[in-house]
Amino acid sequence: MKPPVPPMVSFESKYTPEPYSGCWIWTGAITTGGYGKIKTGNFRMDAHRAAYVLFKGEIPKGLFVLHKCDTPSCVNPDHLFLGNAFDNMRDCAKKGRSAIHERHGCAKLSWDKVKEIRKSNESQYKLASRYGVTQAHISLIKSGRCWNEFIGDME
Repeated sequence: MKPPVPPMVSFESKYTPEPYSGCWIWTGAITTGGYGKIKTGNFRMDAHRAAYVLFKGEIPKGLFVLHKCDTPSCVNPDHLFLGNAFDNMRDCAKKGRSAIHERHGCAKLSWDKVKEIRKSNESQYKLASRYGVTQAHISLIKSGRCWNEFIGDME
């Protein structure tokens, strides 16, 4: 059985349009992460997911509702779009909210160093010694399985 969707009247009384960004800021219950929550009967739902269902339709199983505006409390359906787990992580990285690559606290490399490694004709062992990483890490970088370009191009 599908969970109930909050009635439109209840939903519309719990957000305030923000004129400059176009966001509809949720004024109801908020999680510690800043996402709105709505309750219908015994069922609780993220407010942005409820907004998507109310204004755009069903959310296929396994998909996330992502924010174009990157404002967790926004419930404007024009700011919402669907994506899978990969899309969600890519969106997170693109917007600088993930601790990956040089933003990771333990990172030994920067994008400039990764570019040098990829251009170099030196042995992987020499590169590993020079940059303080393992030969296996150098191999992953050179093969494109580590430090993916699509994220680096966004930074």
